[in-house]
Amino acid sequence: LKPSLLAHAPASNEACSISEMARSNSVSLVSLVLFACSLCSASATEMHSRLGVTPIQKVLELMKDMLAKGEAAKKEEEVKFSAFSQWCGDQTRTKTDEINAGKQRVEKLTAEIEKHAASITSLTARIEELSEDVGRWNKDKKSAADVRSKEAVDYKATLLDYSESLDALA
Repeated sequence: LKPSLLAHAPASNEACSISEMARSNSVSLVSLVLFACSLCSASATEMHSRLGVTPIQKVLELMKDMLAKGEAAKKEEEVKFSAFSQWCGDQTRTKTDEINAGKQRVEKLTAEIEKHAASITSLTARIEELSEDVGRWNKDKKSAADVRSKEAVDYKATLLDYSESLDALA
């Protein structure tokens, strides 16, 4: 430490940190800042003489590198986002078309179902009508068969009577 800092130090033998000395006196704080700056300028001068680059130039170079990396990352992210956005748009269009095609198919099938339901209703009524006709025709057939069987018995009786009458005449 510089002698000016030691002059403001407490008189006791206790060890004091630099921050305690700075709190004790505002002049010592200013002295401490000046001391740190002189160390930095000494190391900066050494660096400049060794490398030919000042610390500010080094910071600017690092900031330019960071800027270039940031811009490259931004462009890469824009490309990725553009591709993702395009994919989302394509998927949305595809799915929307599939949904619309499905809705049209549902409407078509619903119309066919309604059409066939109407056909079923009309054909069921026609079947019932024809079943009634068949039942009536079967009854008519049975009654006609009964009438014919009675007529056949009458015919046989009449034929027998005529045959006997003809035999008696002959």
